[in-house]
Amino acid sequence: MKFTTQSIARKLKFHQLVVFEQVLQSGSLVRASQALNLTQPAVTKIIHELESYFEAPLLVRSNRGVSATELGQVVVQRAKSLLAELRALTDEVNAFQEGTSGQVMVGTLISASTSLLPRAIQLLKQRAPGVLVSLRVGQMDQLFPALAVGDVDLVVGRVPDDWHRRSESLEVDVLYREDLSIVAGVHHPLHQQTPVSLAHLHAYPWVLPTRDSLLRRTADRLFADNGLPTPDNVAESLSILTNITLMQDQRTVALMPYEASLQFIQAGMLQAFDLGTPLQFGDIGCFYAAQRNLGPAARLFRECLDLARAESDSGQAPIQASP
Repeated sequence: MKFTTQSIARKLKFHQLVVFEQVLQSGSLVRASQALNLTQPAVTKIIHELESYFEAPLLVRSNRGVSATELGQVVVQRAKSLLAELRALTDEVNAFQEGTSGQVMVGTLISASTSLLPRAIQLLKQRAPGVLVSLRVGQMDQLFPALAVGDVDLVVGRVPDDWHRRSESLEVDVLYREDLSIVAGVHHPLHQQTPVSLAHLHAYPWVLPTRDSLLRRTADRLFADNGLPTPDNVAESLSILTNITLMQDQRTVALMPYEASLQFIQAGMLQAFDLGTPLQFGDIGCFYAAQRNLGPAARLFRECLDLARAESDSGQAPIQASP
């Protein structure tokens, strides 16, 4: 059977694609039926209808759940883009009919999620309380593909030097330049020295980011530029709360983005070492898919990111919601 645009448009329904995408996301027909508020037989019937239409299996079923066949991968990748456009259409219709509403899906890294994003969400909620904001925390290797296919609307995080090579379909607006802090508990013995050298800190226990993260590459380069190997006594973690707890032994040292460390420094839980010169992490930017228009909720959130950044640059107190 040779498929045409018209034949697919007549036979396929958006609801079928929603169900198929949810089954793969859930990894189980049972969990997908629960997420969609459908019965399992109804979900199974929809999958069978899709497989019957395409005259080939779309799912591989095993004891560990379900996964996509090669054809299933082709279908779901295109379906993600279609469903992203459907979500944007839904937002625009709701915005036109009822005022600003809808949903925005934001991918983020830890470095951008501790101050800028919370403030942007506050500003968004002041303007449009009905908008649902969903945050997805991950690494760029996970978030860039999700942005390209429409799983997320925007990604806020560190701008890699090679980001164009990673995805030519994405664009970025730089929000600000991020510095790094080397921090420890407030009673660490080397806080007595000003400035302190990286060589002096090298022998202490360190918490470093996992090896697949941009921040870890920055950390390794920092040690190398100072003629030092990566420390031997290392715990790898991206959990801020875990890292803060580890540093309360007053010996463990960590490398953190300045924005991520600032609130804990101000709370008296951490203190940054003075190395005599600033440490640069890089630009923090807002990534978006160049070929896909943002829906009204995502556009409003993008504006709130700029407002949050402007507040931070000017030292302005947070804007209070109108009664």
